[in-house]
Amino acid sequence: MAKAVEAAQVRRFGRSLVSLAFRTPVLVLETTGRRSGARRSTALAYHRLHDGTLLVVGGAGGQARVPDWVANLRASPEAVATVDRVPTPLRAVEVTGADREEAWRHLRGVWPQIEKYERRAGRRVPVFRLVPQ
Repeated sequence: MAKAVEAAQVRRFGRSLVSLAFRTPVLVLETTGRRSGARRSTALAYHRLHDGTLLVVGGAGGQARVPDWVANLRASPEAVATVDRVPTPLRAVEVTGADREEAWRHLRGVWPQIEKYERRAGRRVPVFRLVPQ
């Protein structure tokens, strides 16, 4: 229920109480459920790159389980991100290899806690570039 409330806050106000507390911009990512086909919404912190694309990470606060939204994007990369109350169709591209390492270094500077989340999770945290369509 708390996740739905945060997503509603971001859609309505462009921010949520959580994003204000952590001073981090948040978007609502709408994916297609890989099994159900239903639309799924998740509020996620993001970082905007100089070229306008957005980066999001599947750290899940350090949980061992990969978030459902990650599995949904891997199955169907077309999604919608609502940023500043504006929904934008996009294509998610999982960042891998040297590009992932470069993005990870950059994100560590923005969100130093992601290193801790990756260690706690015991898995490599996926990074996605959200490219507007």
